[in-house]
Amino acid sequence: MTIPSARQVIRLGSLALTAALLSACAQKKPEPVAQPKPAPVLKPVLMISDHRAGGSSDAHISFINGTDKTLQYVMFKTTAFTHSGQRVNSKKSGRPDTWLRVAGPFAPGEHSGDKVWKQVWQHRDLGCFRIEGAELIYAEDQSVEYHATDRFALLNGSELRNSNCGNNLTAERTVR
Repeated sequence: MTIPSARQVIRLGSLALTAALLSACAQKKPEPVAQPKPAPVLKPVLMISDHRAGGSSDAHISFINGTDKTLQYVMFKTTAFTHSGQRVNSKKSGRPDTWLRVAGPFAPGEHSGDKVWKQVWQHRDLGCFRIEGAELIYAEDQSVEYHATDRFALLNGSELRNSNCGNNLTAERTVR
């Protein structure tokens, strides 16, 4: 029998060490990769069942309270336009944005019925108004929240009317 050289011993030792390390690694189970949780789907705070301009000056909105609390007031931020896309300023304030207030109380899930505001705008070619958002004032604690339309459910064609209203607008085409 021959005596192994130092080189052979080192090679054999390295090989044994590598085999031992590989077998130890093979026995460990890999940690599962954490999957990001999907963002929660937010429930709509208001369900707009109808909104439309009436005649040359009126506004109509019907909605359902989608919150878990009683609403004391809802104030809709709106902008009106002619059929050709010109902005129509508020008759009372002269501003481009008009706030339409509804007094409650509206319990969770309660339908408002058809709310009508008379003489909001004045233009013979009033075509539509867009709901920009709403301020909700809660009855329990009088706290106030503002929500844009991404937190609304626009039903019965209201989404299409809202998204198409005023799309032809340019800054210099405002009607008073």
